[in-house]
Amino acid sequence: MRVGIVGAGRLGVPLGRLLSMAGHDVFFSDADPARVEAATLAADGQARGGSPLEATRFGDVVIMAVGWEAFPAVVAELGGTLPGKIVIDPSNPIAERDGLSVVVAVPGGLTSPQYQQRVLGADVRLVRTFNTKYPRELLELGTAGQRGGSRADMPYWGDDDEAKKAVLPLIEDAGFTAIDGGGLSDAR
Repeated sequence: MRVGIVGAGRLGVPLGRLLSMAGHDVFFSDADPARVEAATLAADGQARGGSPLEATRFGDVVIMAVGWEAFPAVVAELGGTLPGKIVIDPSNPIAERDGLSVVVAVPGGLTSPQYQQRVLGADVRLVRTFNTKYPRELLELGTAGQRGGSRADMPYWGDDDEAKKAVLPLIEDAGFTAIDGGGLSDAR
């Protein structure tokens, strides 16, 4: 599958590495070209890279590996490239303040993926997953699962059953056991 990753940082790089090792066609992107270059090198040359717009145009699935607070601005920059796409949201409502992680309140009593769905628009097919493990842990557990070791559970949530079915092999190929958590309202 063709996977565009927006955000070549702490979460995007390990996800891209796992999916690349599994044989998926990965395209890293970031506002910082040096991070894109480092991400493609970390994937042992099995990935390519470019701009976020190129990544969203490239991917059958787009992983939005950007910080919670940056999400709305990044979505706005991507313009009309996301409608109709399956988008994976691995973010959590956490921000960094003075070197510390702090929980950010989700507006309107929504779950965080319900809020992200509103930001993306109704015509984007959102699936929430890859958000329950720390980035380094994600890479270690996924690699172990890919190599025949025990597989950690990876829940996923979404309101679009076809999008969830499309994302399921990515979770499994990344080395995890996919667990259907229900709809976006269930992702608390």
